Amino acid sequence: MRRISSLGLRPALFLAMALCTACAPAQPRVQPPRPVAQAASSTYDYLEYQALLQQMSRTASTARLSPEAFARTLALQKAAARALDRVIARESAPSLYMDKAFLYWNPEQAGQARTILDQGLEKYPNDYNLNAALANAFLMENRLAEAAAVLSGYLSRQENTTLRERLGQLYVDSEQPEKALETLKRIPPKERSADAQFQMARAEARLGRKTAAMNALKQLLKQNPEHLEAWVELAFQQEMDRDYAAAVATYSQILELGATREDIRQRIENGGGEGREDIRLRVVGLWLKLNNPDKALDAALRSSGGKPFILAAALLFLNESYSAQASTLLDVLASQPPVPGEYFFYKAVIAHDGEGNPQKALQFLDLVPESDPHFSQALQFRIQLLYGMGREHEAVALMDQGKRLYPGQSRFPLLQAGYLIEKKRLPEAREVLEKALDDQPEDEDLRYQLGAVLDRQGDRKTALGLMQKIVDKNPDHADALNYIGYTLAEEGRDLERALALVKKADRLKPENGYIVDSLAWTYFRLGKLEEAWKHIQRAVTLTKDDPTMWEHYGDIAKQSGRAAQAQKAYQNALKFKHEHPERIKKKLRAK
Repeated sequence: MRRISSLGLRPALFLAMALCTACAPAQPRVQPPRPVAQAASSTYDYLEYQALLQQMSRTASTARLSPEAFARTLALQKAAARALDRVIARESAPSLYMDKAFLYWNPEQAGQARTILDQGLEKYPNDYNLNAALANAFLMENRLAEAAAVLSGYLSRQENTTLRERLGQLYVDSEQPEKALETLKRIPPKERSADAQFQMARAEARLGRKTAAMNALKQLLKQNPEHLEAWVELAFQQEMDRDYAAAVATYSQILELGATREDIRQRIENGGGEGREDIRLRVVGLWLKLNNPDKALDAALRSSGGKPFILAAALLFLNESYSAQASTLLDVLASQPPVPGEYFFYKAVIAHDGEGNPQKALQFLDLVPESDPHFSQALQFRIQLLYGMGREHEAVALMDQGKRLYPGQSRFPLLQAGYLIEKKRLPEAREVLEKALDDQPEDEDLRYQLGAVLDRQGDRKTALGLMQKIVDKNPDHADALNYIGYTLAEEGRDLERALALVKKADRLKPENGYIVDSLAWTYFRLGKLEEAWKHIQRAVTLTKDDPTMWEHYGDIAKQSGRAAQAQKAYQNALKFKHEHPERIKKKLRAK
């Protein structure tokens, strides 16, 4: 499950803001007397810069909506920069370079801001604000390494505890926990802030030292019981340590903090996308891991009852086969009209999977109106239910309806083609897929299914070409990789390439029995019998009823001297209705 790290770990941009807000006060400027006219000119130019900046702020609010406003904003930006250049030419100061850099303070112009800050640093290399701002500019582009280099360089010249803490956080965020600890340990223990201690705990965790990390977090929370980020990190570490009961208690403490303290409640709700309901959802999931569905349901019912939360929590219950609890939770949605289409869809899933009642599932699906965004999904589910109930004509009619209602979706032609393939009506299946591809020529699923039909029709060359086109556009299409690799192995050519392809497919889909079978068969063709034997055993545990797979099992077992296992495998191939039973019987007789 996704951890809720963003509650506690400030992203780089927030870190950047901290760098500037923590800036030390500027040192007073001590300058020699100057002519009155020069001073007046500088004052005038600076006032002009400020006026232009105000105008720029007003036009920038509409710049993304209007080309004219965008052009006006750029013109004002240039004019303001020129006004500052005139001031800088007469009297230089770090704050003036800061002013000019902030004219370009946005991700698109961060490079220009950095150029200006670099110019300032050439004159004032040890200025705190310029160094902090330069690190900030790198962070706007998510260039953590460069930001860290700026802060490290500054700290090598003069010490600053605030920047040392920020550098430690940067090292943790950029997956350099050793450097983070080395940096933060240089702060004397009595001077380490709560944030510094928190970052040290994070670094310990990322070094795999969970116990040390959790002890540090608990110690920090004794001293600072309202440190929200530390609570979140502790809960996550407890989850990783499979101490689910402790994690539940910690997440509950976070919710309690949010209930009693307004400032913490706002941080929970605005913490980068992970709010109170996200935490409550994790509590539900943890109670389910502890095999306590009643506690999980109680936690879920304590939510605000929003649709996204209810649906997500119901799915957690369904995934753990707690259909009754999922149904109880979903009924919350029915009490808040209008009832969303997802309610009927999920109730149909419960009726079918949890209660084994496809007729009841159909009744729920019939309640999803055609205007609902989920009607397409409901239609697909109805097709599958009707076909499974033997009501093929109704299923086929709904396939046609889906194609008419959703001409841009590939799912309905794929369902129809799958039905025709099962009925061995291959020319019709091919026609359906080719027509759908005319409308959606880049659809990978349609192209793959067409390749499978062509292969069944004996046109392996064309099928192989289609699969290669899929892989050319999407090198991670596991099924197409598997097809090419298996076909090459079957034909006994380019076997090393075949092995590389099916290995990659196996990495992408490690629990797919057909891909594992291809891997075993390729090793067999290469004469690597022990590797083949290892993988074919894995294949039949993943897919137990495929007759071709059992034939492969028998061939590999026989070739590697496992005669009894080969005989049993061939019997299984017949049991699961192999397409060529006489070939299997011949192998059985050969012994």
